[in-house]
Amino acid sequence: MSDPIPKRPTALAKMVNLPFPSIKHPAIVAGEQQSAVMRQLMSGDATFAALKAAVAHLVNTAPKDHDVVIHAFDIFVVQVHFIQPHTFLFQGFDQNRNPASVVVHYSQMAARVVYLPKQGPKRVITGFAVDGEAKR
Repeated sequence: MSDPIPKRPTALAKMVNLPFPSIKHPAIVAGEQQSAVMRQLMSGDATFAALKAAVAHLVNTAPKDHDVVIHAFDIFVVQVHFIQPHTFLFQGFDQNRNPASVVVHYSQMAARVVYLPKQGPKRVITGFAVDGEAKR
């Protein structure tokens, strides 16, 4: 049979003078709820979804013999990595076809989706990944 009285209260319970560590002070609960709301408001989730939607739309409307890529920060982006909750890594190439990368906070982003004549035998479409997990 387990002992109903906790053997050792947590540091947090000691700070707010609660007798049991499983009881949360209302201020702690409010802080946790506020953090959850702020996580939704202050994240790049909507930006990531908008980028994916814009690429998908242009893939369906652009000529099939054209690449579809994001153009941002003077590079043509072939891969977008979303590093949650708010950072993006764009990887691609510059106007001279040199490899290029940019790391940017979602609030500083301005990007456009373009289609260009294919540069190689296969059609290139910007790909997307979340925390390194490939998704398209």
